Amino acid sequence: MSLRLLHNSWLPTVIVALCSATAASAATIADYAPPPAGSVKITRDKFGVPHIIAADDASLFYGVGYAQAEDQLENIAENYLRAAGRSAEFEGPGSLKQDHLIRALRVPQRAEEQYKRLSDELRTQLDAYAAGLNAYLKEHRSKLPEWIEPPRPQDVLSFYNYVEVQFCISDCQRDLSKAGVKVAAFTDWPDRHELAYGSNQFAVSPRRSATGTAQLSMDPHLPLSSFYRWYEMHLVSPSVNVMGCCFFGSPYISMGRTATTAWCMTVNAPDLADVFAFNIQADDPTKYQDVDGWKKFDDAQETYKVLRGDKLEEVRLPVRQTVLGPVMAEADGRAYVYAFPWHDNANRATQIMSMARATNVDEFRKSLEPLGLVMFNVVYADAAGDIFYVSNGRIPRRDQRIDSHAIRPGHEAWARWQGFHPLAELPQVLNPPCGFLMNTNSGPHNVCPDVAPQPSSFAPYIFGQEANSRSIRLRSLLSADEEISWDEMHTYATDTRSETLDAWVPKLVERIEQQAEKSTQQAERLREIAAVLKAWDRRTELDSRGGVLFMVIFANGAFPGAFDKDDLGDATQIVLKAADAVANKFGQLDAPWSAYSRIRRGDRDLAIAGNGWRDPRLGMLTTLRPTYGVVDDGKRFATGGTSYAMVVDFSCGGRSISCLPFGVSDREDSKHFADQLPLYAKKQYKPAWFTHDEIKANTESEVVLKAKAK
Repeated sequence: MSLRLLHNSWLPTVIVALCSATAASAATIADYAPPPAGSVKITRDKFGVPHIIAADDASLFYGVGYAQAEDQLENIAENYLRAAGRSAEFEGPGSLKQDHLIRALRVPQRAEEQYKRLSDELRTQLDAYAAGLNAYLKEHRSKLPEWIEPPRPQDVLSFYNYVEVQFCISDCQRDLSKAGVKVAAFTDWPDRHELAYGSNQFAVSPRRSATGTAQLSMDPHLPLSSFYRWYEMHLVSPSVNVMGCCFFGSPYISMGRTATTAWCMTVNAPDLADVFAFNIQADDPTKYQDVDGWKKFDDAQETYKVLRGDKLEEVRLPVRQTVLGPVMAEADGRAYVYAFPWHDNANRATQIMSMARATNVDEFRKSLEPLGLVMFNVVYADAAGDIFYVSNGRIPRRDQRIDSHAIRPGHEAWARWQGFHPLAELPQVLNPPCGFLMNTNSGPHNVCPDVAPQPSSFAPYIFGQEANSRSIRLRSLLSADEEISWDEMHTYATDTRSETLDAWVPKLVERIEQQAEKSTQQAERLREIAAVLKAWDRRTELDSRGGVLFMVIFANGAFPGAFDKDDLGDATQIVLKAADAVANKFGQLDAPWSAYSRIRRGDRDLAIAGNGWRDPRLGMLTTLRPTYGVVDDGKRFATGGTSYAMVVDFSCGGRSISCLPFGVSDREDSKHFADQLPLYAKKQYKPAWFTHDEIKANTESEVVLKAKAK
């Protein structure tokens, strides 16, 4: 059995370490040797991952802030500026419209209100986290950019609200577009339903696990830049012991594992937000018709600083508010308003801390009841052998006399939301007889083959997404394997075969061979091309041959249309031209995937396995291990795909492996700036050391800090 972690010389040591460690479930805070209360220990392992250990939560989160600042302070500061509607200050005019939307939605103000309502415990944690960030900032002020401002605890909540906007905005954009109303003052953000990016997750129960225990694989697919990137860390205190990933600027683990539980998330597609239309009073355009009569719009202006060249220019833009939210457009005597599923008593900070503290499936499911997560498919597994899935969301309960994607009349009481659907009303599965649960952004009815929730049992706006190439492939792999091993969990998570191609490659080969029979001048070349495509294993491993030629052929937008014609003259010329391009660029027609698919970080340029591609004619060709990118000089350079990966198995006391695309640090002078890149490019993982003995045996550095008040 191969874990595919590092060079083979590591494997015996890794296997022994993972399977002979003291059972994680028996660990206590004392086992991690915390420093005295008021101090925090930051132990970094051989990959620079911080294991942050403290005898009290205030010290713990001080250490979290300090450790993150060491690795990612500039990215954290940028994320907080984005969440404050200030990204134009460092990104320039192109970000002004997004800033305007963030301010119109009152994202920073909501954070201030949320902070006041937090429990004393959560407020203490956020205060301590901000204090840790600021301690590092103060110590290194002279070496850091002047634009970085002292972070505040409210910035964390503002950033969480900003993340919610990313996943809700497209529902409103779709509704408004469907109604034919243009939004001139605000940018169109990427539609989450149309993005090529996605995520994979699957869990197997002891019934289907070769290890006799539950196993889970998490694999979010996101861009490798901007705010979407993940940070890996391990938090240990008397109240929590959790390892996993979070976005830069979050003190809490979003997806990961504890000693007895593991969970992950993928994007789902319930209808989360709506557009309401209010009538504008004809003789007084400062008023709109609400349910209980005419009301004045709340008109104001927001001031922005915009980077132009090397100078900041001031810009003022108007914002018009209603009782339901900001006005996005005005047309034909009506004001169109975006309504988001904000919840006064629910927030992401409380939610994900509760998830990390759950010790069994009942506690985990109860932790989701406050609806602190605005959306996401959640898959869970634990040491007791339970596996669980829910298509989670803060989904408005709507009167269904009109479609949920229709513009809702703002002055009609029946059109208003009637609260949110509770967790019990959302699609979910606990311990299916088949022994596995999976999701690849493919809808609740695809989560398992036997007892999956069906759309007919739920309001139509709760369901979304159909099967995709990844769900078809993953389901076939899991269904065919009655005893899924630890090694196979990794193998399936990083599979690079596209079954969608089974319908296309033979057809393409057949047509090329038919054309070769008709050709007198190009017959030999066409047969050579057909042979390369026929020999392709339809995988995108580094040594796979044939995929480069296929990609270059179909990269020509005119090819699918030409291929459908009875006369294949035009299609043949495209194929021949593509073949010449591949041969000239790579020196051979059957160039290996490694020559075409690349990833860059600093001065490193490596071959990378996997493929991510959606074609309007071919369909989704994305593999379970996706790699999205942009083509430059005939090569494709990765810009997105697997953004963090972890596999957890509860045998051997609980073991896990993980991988980031680059490393934990964005400091170019750090040895951990790109130390995980060679593993990532080859679909390999590193050990995710969790127990005290594992951490001690693999320690690179250790420091104890006195936790200072903010």
